Amino acid sequence: MSFNTLIDWNSCSPEQQRALRALLTRPAMNQRALLTRPAISASDSITRTVSDILDNVKTRGDDALREYSAKFDKTEVTALRVTPEEIAAAGSKILKRSI
Repeated sequence: MSFNTLIDWNSCSPEQQRALRALLTRPAMNQRALLTRPAISASDSITRTVSDILDNVKTRGDDALREYSAKFDKTEVTALRVTPEEIAAAGSKILKRSI
């Protein structure tokens, strides 16, 4: 039986219904492997990395932000200061209900 075959449940024998129920409730092997693995295996490493980045930004300020923008965003940031006009323009684009 292929997965694109329609099945009339009522016409199936009890044995066929049991077999189908088992197929529908048993996770596939790859799903089982995903369910048993740790959610994030490198969580300590990620926490350390984020902490290091935050510490670096606190101590080095804008220079660190520019460095991380280049590293992670692949962009060169020249101005980190936002003008009042830019803030007003961005604010006018936000829907009132999303605030």
